[in-house]
Amino acid sequence: MKKKIDWQIHFNKFIEKNFDKPFEWGKWDCCLFSNACIKAITGESLIPKELVWKDKESALQAITDYGTTLQKSIAKASEKKNLKKVNLNLLQKGDLVVIENNGQVCGIYDGSKTLGPNDEGIAAISGSKILEAWRISE
Repeated sequence: MKKKIDWQIHFNKFIEKNFDKPFEWGKWDCCLFSNACIKAITGESLIPKELVWKDKESALQAITDYGTTLQKSIAKASEKKNLKKVNLNLLQKGDLVVIENNGQVCGIYDGSKTLGPNDEGIAAISGSKILEAWRISE
């Protein structure tokens, strides 16, 4: 998986287009938001096709079945697509991250904060501990 040459333009357009799109399990949750952003900047999906969910319960079951925890599931999917693990002191815009925010959630790093969906749209999630991060090759 590689970033498009003009990936930053696609990243910014993606955020602008989806800015007001609210969180919804199985349609626009943290994993589907992050995957959609990755697809916008690479043209490829990170989430394996066999992983589907429609609500919180089926999402948690998909995570458990695929990799036990969200962090391990994302690490597994990232490894399969050749994303490189990132030193947390060297995070960059476009990195995929897993954070601790009342449980594990994922998002995309924008250069200073983690972005992810909430009930009002895309939110900058602050005050959360980044647990692990991966970078898509340029």
